[in-house]
Amino acid sequence: INTIEEGLRFIRTVDHPNYRLMFDTFHANIEEKSMAKALDLLTPEELIHVHISANDRSTPCEGNIPWDQVFGPLKAMGYDETLCIEAFGCSLPKIAAATKIWRKMYVSETQLMTDALRFMKERWEG
Repeated sequence: INTIEEGLRFIRTVDHPNYRLMFDTFHANIEEKSMAKALDLLTPEELIHVHISANDRSTPCEGNIPWDQVFGPLKAMGYDETLCIEAFGCSLPKIAAATKIWRKMYVSETQLMTDALRFMKERWEG
């Protein structure tokens, strides 16, 4: 399952309330032609979790993700579940190797969390 459309076919075929989708901006940036159009296909009942991730998995407020195509549709559909910052760095070598992170992606974990949380709040409330 690579796209929202494919995921929806799957969960609608299974037709069980425990089967819902997660939206990940890193992967959607690769797989979806338009994040907004993909999110517009969903209902709030079909979406359980969202990963907020930059195109290179660094600090989410950096990079080239079209954030209006993410936060606008989420708010419009009435999404009221979890938004999770997904960023990878070098501090955990096994995870860095598995995710192919070979350089420092942010100044510090504190900077990452502070900047990313501020960014998400501004986008959600703004």
